Amino acid sequence: MNQLKWKQIRLGLAFKMIFFIFLSIATIMVMIFLYNYNVTKTIVVKNLKGLARDMTSNTVLKIDKVLSNIQSIPENYSSLILSELGNEEKMKYLLREMVESNKDIYGAALAFEPWYKSPKELYYSFYYYRDTKTHQINFIHLGNSSYNYYTMDWYQIPKELGKAEWSEPYYDEGGGNIIMSTYSIPLYISEKGRQKFIGILTVDVSLFYLQQIVNDIKVYETGYGYMISHIGTIVTHKRKEEIMNESIFSLADDKGLPALREIGRKMIHGESGFSDIPYHSAVNNKECRLAYAPVPANGWSVAIVFPVDEFMADANKLYRNLIELAVTGLIIIFIVILFISRSITGSLRRLTLAAEKFAEGDFNVVLPAIRSKDEIGRLNNAFIYMQETLAETIRNLQKTSDELRVSHEQLEEYSKTLEQKVDERTAELKAKHQELDAAFNRLKAAQAQLVQSEKMASLGQLTAGIAHEIKNPLNFINNFSELSVELVQEMLQETEKLTACLGEKEAGYLKGILQDIEGNVKKIHVHGKRADSIIRGMLLHSRGKSGERMPTDINALLAEYVNLGYHGMRATDSSFNIKIESEYDPNLPQVNVIPQDLSRVFLNMINNACYSTHQKKKEFKDAYFPILKVSTKDLDSKVEIRIWDNGKGMPKAVLEKIFNPFYTTKPAGSGTGLGLSISFDIIVQEHQGQIAVDSKEGEYAEFIITIPKSV
Repeated sequence: MNQLKWKQIRLGLAFKMIFFIFLSIATIMVMIFLYNYNVTKTIVVKNLKGLARDMTSNTVLKIDKVLSNIQSIPENYSSLILSELGNEEKMKYLLREMVESNKDIYGAALAFEPWYKSPKELYYSFYYYRDTKTHQINFIHLGNSSYNYYTMDWYQIPKELGKAEWSEPYYDEGGGNIIMSTYSIPLYISEKGRQKFIGILTVDVSLFYLQQIVNDIKVYETGYGYMISHIGTIVTHKRKEEIMNESIFSLADDKGLPALREIGRKMIHGESGFSDIPYHSAVNNKECRLAYAPVPANGWSVAIVFPVDEFMADANKLYRNLIELAVTGLIIIFIVILFISRSITGSLRRLTLAAEKFAEGDFNVVLPAIRSKDEIGRLNNAFIYMQETLAETIRNLQKTSDELRVSHEQLEEYSKTLEQKVDERTAELKAKHQELDAAFNRLKAAQAQLVQSEKMASLGQLTAGIAHEIKNPLNFINNFSELSVELVQEMLQETEKLTACLGEKEAGYLKGILQDIEGNVKKIHVHGKRADSIIRGMLLHSRGKSGERMPTDINALLAEYVNLGYHGMRATDSSFNIKIESEYDPNLPQVNVIPQDLSRVFLNMINNACYSTHQKKKEFKDAYFPILKVSTKDLDSKVEIRIWDNGKGMPKAVLEKIFNPFYTTKPAGSGTGLGLSISFDIIVQEHQGQIAVDSKEGEYAEFIITIPKSV
């Protein structure tokens, strides 16, 4: 609705008048503003270039003057020093005077060729320098195994070129121990009509001294200057970490500034100028312009960075003021145009709005009172006549419509009553169906539990019968083996008494036989006791009626059947062995379960674990050792039992069928396929618990049993 109204306003006469007149005036003002902006910007940039050239020239002149004065120092002293060759004290005096009388230099050195002084002395050099903290003049002898000045640039380059030369900035470790640049002049003497090179006279300039000179440059608020050597190495910079560690080309690559690389090429070639290429400062990432010029004394180059936002600050302020004036003027013009257009189109707009409501069905709309006799007044009178005619027609239609509405409501009421009766009958049938489903499910559960109870009762009776039949002869074996041990021990005691009569050899032989008999009888007794423990477990399994719940210590029950399963496997194959790791929750309370059924589940899973690990042991032999882990855990309303082994595991296809009746992975004759199926029924149906399997083929298998504490 709002979109339609806005569309109607845009198509109105008043809107068109306001829009086109205002757009024309605004376009003219924007063109004037853009023209003024470009002219002002051109003037500011032109003035900036002049200022940049003057500032750069003054800085270069200042630095060149300092370096030229420094160059003149060794040139003036070289002739005096050559006149005092051989007089070491006088040469030292002149060298010290060079440093003391010239505050611009950090140090001065006089270094001679190898073995100049004598065939026994390789190095012969003096060095005076000004301490940066105390400002005292210190002296050292240059030249040793760690400071071979013959190979250094400040010595080699002027010697090879045969002229004075500034060195690249370097850290003079073992000499001045600061970052410096050295001005070196070669020394020659006449010998047999030829010039012979004898050494180098140098003066050193601290880069920190040059840094102070460059830092004195004030360029607006954040502008700054810096200096590079003739290969592009940064000699001075506002960021001290850049000095000697970066070049103008490495900065350009790190910051991704190809414009800075192009400027660097021009600077190392001794060019001067002002860069119009957009460039962002490495210090504050502001857009800048760069002025640069070479230093004649040493071929280095000075650059001055001008921030664009700062040198354009006045112009930008002027632009903002112009924009504010333009916006204010446009607002005033808009108000004037709006007032004029509304006075012209007011009557027409009111009539148009009334006609639109009339077209939408509002026939009672009050048409505006227009007294004019022009086309708008006649149109308004025609609308009034049409409104009165339509009003009468609508009243007649309204009466007919009311009669139809009453008939429709009666029909609708009957339809609702019929639909309600159908819904009630459907709900009744659905409730009965749900009751039948619930009764059927309860019947199935009761039937399954009854079948399982009968299975377990039959198994308990069979187990009890077998156990009772074996119990009597087993008691006979245990009792007589224990008596036999006592009789053998008595015979050993008697043999000790008859040693003298029988002789030591015969007595020893008889004693050995008796000890063997004693050991055999003890083994019979031990294994008889083990068999007796197994029989007791079978009797415990068959105790009570199937399905009878009783409070049971799960930890003790699991531990007993772990031991029973292990010894059962050992009885089958004496070579079987397995490491048993148990972790029983000491806080686990007694749980109301059917112990004889639950013990069958434990025994079945432990037998399977022992079987799987034993088969894997046969395959891998000494490269594998079987492990069985059992644990219990209290989970508030449930008990969790885990039985894990590192046997052969099971593939995914086997896991999907593992609880199916008569399904087994053992060879024919080794298993019935009912163990896990019965175990599943005991846990899920009898105890309303859950049983899950986690396995990875060739690595492990784990059965996780959860039983509710109360059912």
